[in-house]
Amino acid sequence: MGENSQHPIFTGTALAASIVTNTWLQSYRFYRQALGFSVVDEGVLTQDQKNQFGTSLNRYTLFGQDRGAVVRLIEQTNESAIPNRMLANPWDSGLEVMEFGVADVDDLYKQIIKNRFGILAPPTTFSVEAPEPLGYIEMRALAVLGPSGEQIFFTQITERVGGVPLWELRKDINVFPLGNIVLSMKDRAPQDFYKQVFNLYPITELVLKQEEAAFIMGGPKDMAFDMCLLGNDDYKSGMEQHVYGDHHPEYTYRTFPCDFSKTGLASACWQVNTLENVAERIQAHNGEVLSQTLLPLRDNSSPSGIVFRGKVGEIIELAI
Repeated sequence: MGENSQHPIFTGTALAASIVTNTWLQSYRFYRQALGFSVVDEGVLTQDQKNQFGTSLNRYTLFGQDRGAVVRLIEQTNESAIPNRMLANPWDSGLEVMEFGVADVDDLYKQIIKNRFGILAPPTTFSVEAPEPLGYIEMRALAVLGPSGEQIFFTQITERVGGVPLWELRKDINVFPLGNIVLSMKDRAPQDFYKQVFNLYPITELVLKQEEAAFIMGGPKDMAFDMCLLGNDDYKSGMEQHVYGDHHPEYTYRTFPCDFSKTGLASACWQVNTLENVAERIQAHNGEVLSQTLLPLRDNSSPSGIVFRGKVGEIIELAI
């Protein structure tokens, strides 16, 4: 591994993202009623899953559409658990935010308000441009704080010139399946990890410094970062990395590792085409292998694979 000409072992975009909640009914209502997702599966975690991820975890529901990635809602029975990224800044390292494409962001905004959930930033229009495969995109984005402290972006593409769509554009639903998982970081050391272990690298990279984008993300007006979409050649992984250090050496950088004992975004899962020597490569590049037990996926309530912790504390599951 390590040359751009070699294929990555990742296949497709993310399969799932895990949201831990100790406000089960509110979180259930948010994903089911406000966002309009269907229940794909539900049940109780196995004892092995509880042993690996947390004995205070209990039931789960997979929310999604008729196909594509799912959001795993996982019950945390500890009522005193607090949101993992509470008081975090956008530039603080870790697994930061989920992004969903939408057909009509203004309609979704009204639906979320109608259901009495919190808005971080109302629909706001801005644009980005980069060489292929991105091209020129004008987008209208909405930032929401979920009931368990998870931060979510909902993005409507209002104009595109060139480039390859970031997700399947559907007309039969408003909120599309999970599109991107965003990691924040100070420097590019985590990129080297994903390059050396998985042969993923930025296929699109641009400096994003726009007041409107900073507003959506909850940062100061002059906030800037390198926005990197990871992939390999024409493959797009759905992992987005934001690198702040070169633009803001004056910031104080903290790390918020994924933590299933807290609430909010706790892990993300990708499918891979092999697990051969993957654990060894992860460890050789200073990642931490945590388990071979994964959390429920569409059509598989007790999958196996590799769970690891990466360079900014992210927990990533690899399903074969």
